[in-house]
Amino acid sequence: MRAQDQRSDRYRRWIVLSGGAVVAVLVLALGLVVIDRFGGSPVVVEGVVGSEKVDLFEDERVRERFAELGYDVRVRPQGSRSMAERADESDFVSPGSTSASEHVRDLHGVEGEYRPFSTPMVMLAHGPMAEALREEGVASVAEDGTWSLDLAAYLELTEDRVRWRDLPGDAVSSSNRNEVLARTTDPRTSNSAAMYVVVLSYLLNDEEVVTPGSVDEELTSTLSRLFLAQGQPPESSRQPFEQFRDLGPGHTPLLWAYESQYVHAAVLGPPPPEDSVVMYPEPTVFSTHTIVPFTEAGDEVGRLLTEDPELRGLISEHGYRTEDTGRFRELVDEYGPSVRTGIGDVVHSPAHEALEALLNAIEQEYEDTGTAPAAPEDAFVGRSGGGRT
Repeated sequence: MRAQDQRSDRYRRWIVLSGGAVVAVLVLALGLVVIDRFGGSPVVVEGVVGSEKVDLFEDERVRERFAELGYDVRVRPQGSRSMAERADESDFVSPGSTSASEHVRDLHGVEGEYRPFSTPMVMLAHGPMAEALREEGVASVAEDGTWSLDLAAYLELTEDRVRWRDLPGDAVSSSNRNEVLARTTDPRTSNSAAMYVVVLSYLLNDEEVVTPGSVDEELTSTLSRLFLAQGQPPESSRQPFEQFRDLGPGHTPLLWAYESQYVHAAVLGPPPPEDSVVMYPEPTVFSTHTIVPFTEAGDEVGRLLTEDPELRGLISEHGYRTEDTGRFRELVDEYGPSVRTGIGDVVHSPAHEALEALLNAIEQEYEDTGTAPAAPEDAFVGRSGGGRT
């Protein structure tokens, strides 16, 4: 009996020691995970983003906040049109429109998405040009001091090939031979140019969103002329905005742009021209920036951009609108850009198939006229930001 008791005692001690060892291993493993997640190397997350967002993701404050939360978010730029096909080995993608997001989700079989921020499309004008358009009845000033642009009336000016010197009043130099025509980015690669197609196609299609099916040749011919008449398209999205800012009304009298570009410049600099006017097209469209996650880490990035108060504040400083409307209003009050906090006249983007058909038709017109190929989507993008939008 004594030998049997001794064997039982040894067996119990072995069980206790073995159990303790298992617990120790589990604690050690958990500790390593915690150290790696919160106290060691952050989890690397790879993203593909529209290049208009490179500045945001490479802002050191944004990178530091993600690091505090345990993530090292690294992004590379890609045009929204081709993003779905070039998202290999990424944890998430971030196109600049709902139609592009739809295409990504359909192609990769992803159901979920986040919509952490957006920005409306606007027309930027220099003061003399805005006044001339107002006297022509194309632009107007609201009670809150913000400006509107009647986009249908603007289209009539472009159809009649009206030049700036033909407008009433003496606000515009009589030597300005240029047509009244907004400067845009390249529609073959640019999301902001695609947003221009969205609103113009709505008006040219009897105020109906274009649906999938055969492409209306008259509609696409009009759209193509509005791009081709601008001359050689810019090499990057930064270029037309900087030209508007630095070269004066003689060079870029009217610019189709993201509102976020203007607010970003007002808050973070370099500041926009003192005489610049933000005009809200009626109708306009919102560029909705989404996060489509492919992995758990990508999903976490989308959630944090949507929910983390510190990240949302930094997003607002870059000019974007989030659900934290109070922060955007504070920035407007503090820095004084004359922007509209509430926007009512907004159209929806067509389905991806319909919008892509319009853009393909415009791209064919560029090819038929012998225009130089579009610059690569990642051209002029680096740690200093910038690039095509």
